[in-house]
Amino acid sequence: MTKTIILLIIAFVALMVFNFLVKALWRVRKDGWGAFWGKLKSAGQGPRVDADAHYTEEELRKFSLGNLYVYQQQGTLNTTFATGVLNNVRETILYSYFSIKDHTSAVETLQWLASAPSQTAFHYVYEAFLQGKEGKKWLRAHEELKDHSDFVADCVEKLENLQNNFEYLVSEGIVASQEDMGRIGVLAWDAGRLNFIARLCHEQGFIDKDLCLQCVDVAYEMTKDAYTGWKDYAYSYVLGRTLSMGSANMSGLAKELLEKPESPWSYVKW
Repeated sequence: MTKTIILLIIAFVALMVFNFLVKALWRVRKDGWGAFWGKLKSAGQGPRVDADAHYTEEELRKFSLGNLYVYQQQGTLNTTFATGVLNNVRETILYSYFSIKDHTSAVETLQWLASAPSQTAFHYVYEAFLQGKEGKKWLRAHEELKDHSDFVADCVEKLENLQNNFEYLVSEGIVASQEDMGRIGVLAWDAGRLNFIARLCHEQGFIDKDLCLQCVDVAYEMTKDAYTGWKDYAYSYVLGRTLSMGSANMSGLAKELLEKPESPWSYVKW
């Protein structure tokens, strides 16, 4: 009996190791060895801050809009233009995730983010979600969208992601109800990425400091009256990422940024 239990434990551990290696290899193929190794070394270290940084509350309020993306990539939370993200991670995000390779592509992407594309799609996705099982049919038959097949396909994908994750979002407290979800929307997902990607583009030398600051200001103007506090903003970001990526696994990071004393979100007023 004891020998059987030992063998079962060994098999279980082997399976866990195998699953970890499969996920690690997938991440390496997606991000490259440099980015993967940088994230692995930083894992479990908690929020990173610069003890010598002394910025005003106004500065931190604006630049902290990108902090969920910064935190996800093990960057520094209490800075302005500098994200603290490793060079190879920054290049992977810009080149591979956003296809930004020069000034022109940087400006095009930043203008796209500033147009709040996810919030625009959410308007239709949310209404489709309220239709229940008829949601996809409602989207495909919508008069306003009949000549925009690519946009409809994107909305259908986001709808599926929402349907698959809604119960989890409720259980995590990200949204309290369908109505609450409609209230917070996903504008933070657009604004947070605009803030972070602009700063990465500046660090990479694709845009100058003035244009970067303009993007930070635009992100701030997009959100300052849309939310009443960091909590709504953070949960809106998580909701937006869930619709786009199909996973609600950012909820834990959002809660950490709201609660940990090192995080500017815990001491900077909205």
